[in-house]
Amino acid sequence: MSYLGKYLKMPPTIEKLHKLDKEIEKEGYSLSELSLYLEFDFSPYENTPYDVITFASTGVDGIHFGFLTDFGTVSDLENAFVVCISPMDFDSHIKIVARNIREFLNLVCTMKGALTISNFNILEDEGQYIHLLKELKQVEPEDEEFEENANYVVEKIIAAFGSEPIEDVYHYVEIKVREQRAQQTILPTLDGLGIIPVDNVTSSHILYKLEKDMTINMEEVKAFFNSATTESKLAFIRDVQFTYVITEEVAFKEWVISEMIKLGLQDEVDRLYVF
Repeated sequence: MSYLGKYLKMPPTIEKLHKLDKEIEKEGYSLSELSLYLEFDFSPYENTPYDVITFASTGVDGIHFGFLTDFGTVSDLENAFVVCISPMDFDSHIKIVARNIREFLNLVCTMKGALTISNFNILEDEGQYIHLLKELKQVEPEDEEFEENANYVVEKIIAAFGSEPIEDVYHYVEIKVREQRAQQTILPTLDGLGIIPVDNVTSSHILYKLEKDMTINMEEVKAFFNSATTESKLAFIRDVQFTYVITEEVAFKEWVISEMIKLGLQDEVDRLYVF
């Protein structure tokens, strides 16, 4: 089983980034100076969305980044939204942080590290972003060597990819990225990712209300699936994972898997079976 599923291989930007990492290793540096570790066989966490393909981690607290495939409908990973999953930030552990991998690199260069980006998962207002950016500029004397190494790697990324610093990080993450995603989605989900149109934009889509620790009424859920649109079913799958309800009972999990297979979500099922 390939974790990439139908995508077969990582997009060109990731392959180029991997090549750059090998080149700077010869000089005694690596992308790890930016807390960025490329991962090509990363095992997803229980709360990694099934339609996210992981490409990197920070090496701390299981924090990782991945491409949002929208259940395999994204045609090119190069243009997929980039999601940050921070498993320890309960209830705020998933957030879209960039519109594509190239802009993600812009963000890494701006923040001079991928670990700092994971802070965005628990930030919302402009004041919090300004405070974080101010803290980044305050380099202690003992951290100067780390800062120099990070700057060197940032320069290498800029030279290789033409990356540009993001002038207003708050505006980019909280407004530009959110607005573009909101324009695409037709149904909200508890993880904040939402569902894009799949079959029929004009259909009436209904959300099944899910909460943590709730007891699933199988007859009710099956009746819902019998009449629900594909989009409503996908929202259910997102929410049932986000609330961890899917892990409560083996029989229910197996039923969800069978419904996912009916929807043609074999790649997502393969990732689910990792748990």
